[in-house]
Amino acid sequence: MATAFTCFIRCMKYSGFKYIYYTLIFVYEKILLAGMLLAATLTQAQTEKNSVLVGGGFSLQTGSGNSQFSLNPTVGVFAADNFLLGGTLTFNTQKLGSVKSTEFGIGPFARYYFGNTSTKPFLVGEFDFLSSKTKQSSTASEIKTNGTRFLIGLGFAAFVNETVAVEGVSGYSYSKFKNVDGNGGFNLRLGFGIYFNRRSAKDLKTNVMGK
Repeated sequence: MATAFTCFIRCMKYSGFKYIYYTLIFVYEKILLAGMLLAATLTQAQTEKNSVLVGGGFSLQTGSGNSQFSLNPTVGVFAADNFLLGGTLTFNTQKLGSVKSTEFGIGPFARYYFGNTSTKPFLVGEFDFLSSKTKQSSTASEIKTNGTRFLIGLGFAAFVNETVAVEGVSGYSYSKFKNVDGNGGFNLRLGFGIYFNRRSAKDLKTNVMGK
């Protein structure tokens, strides 16, 4: 289609319609410039300073006498271009036969994003303060304990449009509860993110229209 359009306007140049030809060339160049500037603006604006991220993930697993549910909402603000600071809430509940455990967590996280494409990799670090409670219905016993957990890893944000992204994080996670040996290993999770940016369209209009 682009080739046909190019041939059409070239024919107009040599058929006595030079004024229309140069007008079409001018409009065509402006459209291309607007498209390139818009693409660059959107990909950069997603992780620019003062943008806001709201997201998280959840999982659900059920079986015969067993069930597990987890939820981890996140909120963050870009303190600088590509540098995100935020907080995470964690809720996990698991039932194995007569034993039910519940875990709450809260803590900060930081990310640094790379690139200006629709899929942006990032480095991530997380630290959570945890509170855990385990009940056993057969003996009516209950155990409460506190602990911490950290994660260091890599992630990606694959944008499906200007604001919504599918996110994945993988890395090394280590948790330690009071009076219990620490436990570490590979962690992998998927979720989503909604990125709200505050950039005005005025800059785009100024660059394209020159006003």
